[in-house]
Formats: sequence, structure tokens, C-alpha cells
Amino acid sequence: MIRHIDLAVQKIFELKEKEPAKFKKLIDEGIMIGLGVDLGDGNKEVTTADQIKEKNRPKDPEYAAVADAVIAGNRAEAAKLTAGLLEKGRDPTDLVLNALMHGIQTVCELYDIGESYVPEILLANEALLGGVELCQEKIGDIPSQGKVVSLVIVGDLHDIGKNIVAAILRANGFDVIDLGRDITVEAVVEAVKAEKADLVTGTTLMSTTKGGLKALAEALESEGVPVACGGAAVDSHFVETFGNSVYGKTPLDAVKIAKQICAGKSWEEVRKDLH
Repeated sequence: MIRHIDLAVQKIFELKEKEPAKFKKLIDEGIMIGLGVDLGDGNKEVTTADQIKEKNRPKDPEYAAVADAVIAGNRAEAAKLTAGLLEKGRDPTDLVLNALMHGIQTVCELYDIGESYVPEILLANEALLGGVELCQEKIGDIPSQGKVVSLVIVGDLHDIGKNIVAAILRANGFDVIDLGRDITVEAVVEAVKAEKADLVTGTTLMSTTKGGLKALAEALESEGVPVACGGAAVDSHFVETFGNSVYGKTPLDAVKIAKQICAGKSWEEVRKDLH
């Protein structure tokens, strides 16, 4: 046991030395225990920030400029470039899907590898909305992909993760009803019925409150509405101890879950695919 702890501590300090960005992310989010002791596979291929940017960069240089503005979190620039392209006759839906969305996708993937942080995601989302709003004015409301109720479970006041998930879901075309933090199971069930929601996203940072996610999933089972569970206190092993639920580690996982659920897949199918 002592040897195992020594190795874990050594691994943490190696992470701080070799990958300070990832180390900072762990400290910022309070999940060092969950990730720092994972010795991992030393031969696993690592995706770099440059690879992510190159993969997501639009081939059209004008679209790439829009994506860059979103990545930089520059709402004014994103709106200016989007307006210019709309004046040129560019299709607004195509602009959303193939320029603006590429920017937010890049920031989220950079976040996953510790190369982007919470404030940058929020700024990128604001920049994205600056362009999306102009496109919506041109074509009317962009069709919703589905309706999601978002919350932090009762007893927990930490809502940064929930805010990010809600922002990214909205950016991907979902209607999000944000109930806030410290929300009871009863309040969620009431909102789900009133809004005819397709999915609920529930998060918690604290292990003392994560049992509320289990209670929520069980309460919503009769409504046929699954719960996407996330947060620093939650992992796939915990979520697999109860039904009507899927685990999401990152904001992009929440989008994947929402897309599949709203496309008609069962929570069992989605869990099998993503866990």
C-alpha cells in the first residue's frame, strides 16, 4: 500500500514537471485524487494542441478566420466576420455548422487535454453566440436538436461545470432549461414534466451529494427521461450502479449523450457506446 502511494505521489510530481497545463487543470477543478493516481499507459499516443487545431480548422480561409475568433474568445471579431460573410451571401446554417462550431469544438477538445481552461470556454461560447445570433436573424430560429434540463444536485453549490455543459449544449443546438444549483429531485421531476424534456444533465463536485444523482435517475425512470451524470465526484463505476443513467466525463460527452438520446437511442445503448 505504501509503495502504491509513493508511486502515485511520484506520478503527480512527474505530471507537474512534464505537463504543467494538465497539472494546473487538475488543481483548478479539485480532481487530483481522481486523475493524479492513474499511472496510465506510457505508450498511449498523446494528442497535441496543434493536432487538435489542425484537425478542426476549416479548409475555407474565411471560415477558419471565424473559427479563430471563437477560439480567441473575441465576440466582436466573430460577429464582424460572420456579418461580412452573410453580406457576401454565405449560407447562415453552413456558417454555424462549419465555421462557428469548429471554433467551440476546438476549445472543448483543448480543455480535455489541459490546454484550455474554464474562462476560455466561457469566452469562446460568448464569441460563438455573437455569430450564431446573426445567423439566426437571417434564417429564423435554428431547429432545436432536443430539450435538456440542466442542474447541480441538491446539497451542492458548485456550478461551474454545469454552466459549461449548458453553454456547450446550447452551442450545439439544444434548448437548455438551466434550473441552477442545489436542486431537489422533486423540482427536477416537475420541470421535466412541464418542459417535456428529452434528457437531464446532473452534476456534483462532492461525494457527499452524489447519491442525489441516483435518486434522480430512479425518480425519472417512469418518465422515460435518462440522466447524464458528471462532475468531479462521479465516475463511470458509480453511474453503473444504477439504471436510467449515462456517465459523461467532459462537456463534449454531454453533447454526445444528448445527440444519441434525442435521436431515439435508449440509455442502455448510449451507456454501452460511451462507457
